[in-house]
Amino acid sequence: MKLGLLIVRADIDMTQSQKTSARELLESLELSRDGCVYVVRDRIRWSFYIRRGKLVYASHSLDSFERLERHLRTLSREVPALDDKLRSQLRLMFDDPSPDNAKYKVTSEILCVEYLAILWLVDENYLPKPMAGKLVARMIQEVVEVFLCLPDGELSSTYHEHFLQKNYCGLSINLILKICTKRLQTWYNLGPTIYSPYQCPYLVSQVTAEKRMSPETVQRLGRVLRGFNFCQLGALFAKDPLAIAKQLSPLVSDGSILLRDPLPPFDMLPRTYYLAPEEEQENIEKLAETFSDEANSGEDISSISQVFAHQSVKTWKIVCIDDSESMLSIINSYLGNEDFQVTLIQDSLKALMKINSIRPDLILLDIGMPNVDGYQLCYLIRKSASLRDIPIVMVTGNKGIIDRARARIAGATDYLTKPFLQTDLLKMMMRHLM
Repeated sequence: MKLGLLIVRADIDMTQSQKTSARELLESLELSRDGCVYVVRDRIRWSFYIRRGKLVYASHSLDSFERLERHLRTLSREVPALDDKLRSQLRLMFDDPSPDNAKYKVTSEILCVEYLAILWLVDENYLPKPMAGKLVARMIQEVVEVFLCLPDGELSSTYHEHFLQKNYCGLSINLILKICTKRLQTWYNLGPTIYSPYQCPYLVSQVTAEKRMSPETVQRLGRVLRGFNFCQLGALFAKDPLAIAKQLSPLVSDGSILLRDPLPPFDMLPRTYYLAPEEEQENIEKLAETFSDEANSGEDISSISQVFAHQSVKTWKIVCIDDSESMLSIINSYLGNEDFQVTLIQDSLKALMKINSIRPDLILLDIGMPNVDGYQLCYLIRKSASLRDIPIVMVTGNKGIIDRARARIAGATDYLTKPFLQTDLLKMMMRHLM
């Protein structure tokens, strides 16, 4: 692996610490020397990387790999190599929950592990450099938008001296601030009901929704709105989350759609509706081919109807294999609706024969089982020509890098750590089925 790409100077220049507002801090970056400005606010770590007065990367610490995965999914329409198998491989390689066990260790906390994943994608020729620039620019935009929503008050920042040998884009700070300001004004106008890109819309009244769209489209809409937030829906359909929020807002207003609060950890992020409204700016230059302002198009419900009209109504076949009856019951309750046909298997010895007859779309496989454990069963499934391409998600309470490595060797597609929430399971479905 060619990951010797970063020259890091871990010296922390405490004299650079300053107290300022979110906007003022970002504006000051244009005059900052090369390095990283590091901010901690309400237990969230923000990192802004500067080179020659340009913003070359930005991140915050709340599930940063989920953010990368979403944007990779969107980009996969243009770069087919970024498929779900490769995205799962990245997660297994880089997103270990224990920093002490991480395979690709970062020598300083100011470096983001998801950036190392981007470097790896480029080095291994999965991601062309121009596309890496587009990916990084989109991720910067999302982080800056959320950062600007921090409530008024003072921010304390610390400067870290370091140099990134490889950068894929350099954005004008003044320009990105103008673009994000305009977008945030649009988000603000959707409030107070829609107050965050991380809210989760659910269809609760088909009768009311059918006054605006066909029954078939309403049925498809209900199947899509199953716990994903606006950002995740944007990744599913390769659309701007702001555009989706605008197009769904009439259904929110008439009660067809209910919005649930952002799920952890995104409930820690600031709300867009709390941002003080600013005068809308005219004639703002756009970043060519990087930030297409999709939010300005398709503002009526007919546009979103066209998106959902093509959504598959397939009922996915899921096989869950676990010797724990209580765990099977939990999984069944999470997935037990008309979207999924769930088969529960408690005896691993009988599992292979049942899988052959069912031919599922996805397998959830516990690791620690008597007789035939998850690793052995995964290996046997992968040896079958008719089953080898089925996504297999290992489900376990073990979090170490050794367990992940064994899962990869056995042929696992992904890894889900117990205990998990319904939203964690649904995100897994989004990765491999939709």
